[in-house]
Amino acid sequence: MPRHLTAALLVLMLPAVCAAQAPPAAPSTPELVTDRPGFGESSGVVGRGTIQIESGVTVEQTDRTLRQVTVPQVLARVGLGTGIELRLSADGLIDQSVRTPTGPAHADGRSDTVIGGKVNVLEAARADADLAVIAYVSLPTASTGFGSDHYDPGFKIAAGRDLPHGFGASGTFNAAAASGDAGRAWQREVSVSLDHRVHGGVGAYAEVDGSFAGRGCDCSVDGGLTMAIGVDRQFDVEAGRGVHGAAQDWFVGAGFAIRAPIRARRR
Repeated sequence: MPRHLTAALLVLMLPAVCAAQAPPAAPSTPELVTDRPGFGESSGVVGRGTIQIESGVTVEQTDRTLRQVTVPQVLARVGLGTGIELRLSADGLIDQSVRTPTGPAHADGRSDTVIGGKVNVLEAARADADLAVIAYVSLPTASTGFGSDHYDPGFKIAAGRDLPHGFGASGTFNAAAASGDAGRAWQREVSVSLDHRVHGGVGAYAEVDGSFAGRGCDCSVDGGLTMAIGVDRQFDVEAGRGVHGAAQDWFVGAGFAIRAPIRARRR
């Protein structure tokens, strides 16, 4: 593996090391809700005065010829107030290997950066479901060939609902004005998932995702496991495969999330 990817993997492991040294949280700490794994977003919002870091690595295969590794896939979420969070994310480093008739071709670079906000507009305590809206813009920070070179806005609507017997259902609608060689066009993506709390902090989920950039659907199915480590940390694994259109042949991934209070600076 290239040295820059090895370094990125070490960065991915740092939250786990810090988590092992962090003191236990108070019993009243709310349940940790993450936006990974999977394509969809959660309808939960990080609490006020809290920072939550979610990171991961994904390996995927497309068209039997393109192998891509993406790491550290960082999402930073900062609670600004009741039901409002600031979001900053980036896929990080992208390493691609393409199989050609003359031999393998290799390319690597950094991804675009995305900044946005998430607002909770409906709570399960007052209704039967949670609903949140995410507004964001993709910034052209990627290396040549790894981004759109434009400022691309978008929004997401995420909903979730608890079901009997420890099950939960959620869905996300994503619309982005993406730039390309033919100009700017709206891309739409819909994901629906079902999750279940298995035992002892372990959860499982299954998801169906469809991207509609043109007339057809680039559809895939995926699933995975999450494992709580205390109340402020979580480890996850995922795997999926494409079932229609230009979706990936397959992908696998793993990630880690950690939550901590933002301490005020001493004067």
